[in-house]
Amino acid sequence: MEITLDFPEPLAKTLGYGSAALPRRLFEALLVDECARGRLSRGKVAELLGIGFHEAEELFTACRVPYPAKDSIDDSLDNDRLTTPA
Repeated sequence: MEITLDFPEPLAKTLGYGSAALPRRLFEALLVDECARGRLSRGKVAELLGIGFHEAEELFTACRVPYPAKDSIDDSLDNDRLTTPA
């Protein structure tokens, strides 16, 4: 899908984005926001952006995206994995 967006050039320059960099930055922002909302995994965001784990983690840190909170069910599953022989 292709989307056309009218973005004021003076604003792009003020923000420090050239015409080539702005579409990528907007795509990153959308994916990171969807991840923060729980609609995309961190791994899927990295895959869609074509970046590795460490680069993705740097992006999430820069965008202040917290790790999802674990609940007691997650903890019990983790504990079962640790105590169940392979």
